[in-house]
Amino acid sequence: MTEPSIQLGTNSPAGPPGTVERARGLMLEAVLEPVLHTLGFELVHVEWSVSGRHRKLQVFIDHPDGVDLDDCARCSPILGNALDASEVADAADPAGASASGPYSGELARLLEAPYVLEVSSPGLERPLSRRSHFARYLGRLCKLRVFSPLGSGDSQRNFNGRIEAVTPDPQRPNDDRSGTVTLRDPDGGHEHQIPLDRVRRARLVYEG
Repeated sequence: MTEPSIQLGTNSPAGPPGTVERARGLMLEAVLEPVLHTLGFELVHVEWSVSGRHRKLQVFIDHPDGVDLDDCARCSPILGNALDASEVADAADPAGASASGPYSGELARLLEAPYVLEVSSPGLERPLSRRSHFARYLGRLCKLRVFSPLGSGDSQRNFNGRIEAVTPDPQRPNDDRSGTVTLRDPDGGHEHQIPLDRVRRARLVYEG
């Protein structure tokens, strides 16, 4: 259930670090993206945060003409209702026997505890979560955190660099959430090739 506001659990699939978090994000996107498309908005990113016992789901949206507070206020209750309806449907039909319950109860478990929904514009340091996002901002500086170090014996999880290149996954060329982004260190010029399925969080850096 949602609590009134405008800025989102646990039998989930096992796998490499980030598998569960990515799966949960995809479930939420599957609910929110069609609704936003109908309203004329682009879904940029969804992100959970927790402060104490309070959970928050932040949904970033965009529009060719930009997004203002009125847009966020208008979209917030519509998205909240869509999430509530999907939670009820998934709880009622966890086996996915019909189109109303495709998530085997995982979506219902994710949304059953109270949370605050906040709808926001991407801002100057906009989130980057898809291959097309990185491709749109080639040459821009971004900061990025991965779920786990990229190589054996490596401890680095945080990267800062310019988006040098973006390449699709040859096995899934049409999947906008897969592929590799190449970041070049702004000082030393070292390149880091980072698979998108390893990225926990990425944002542009505002350079003034």
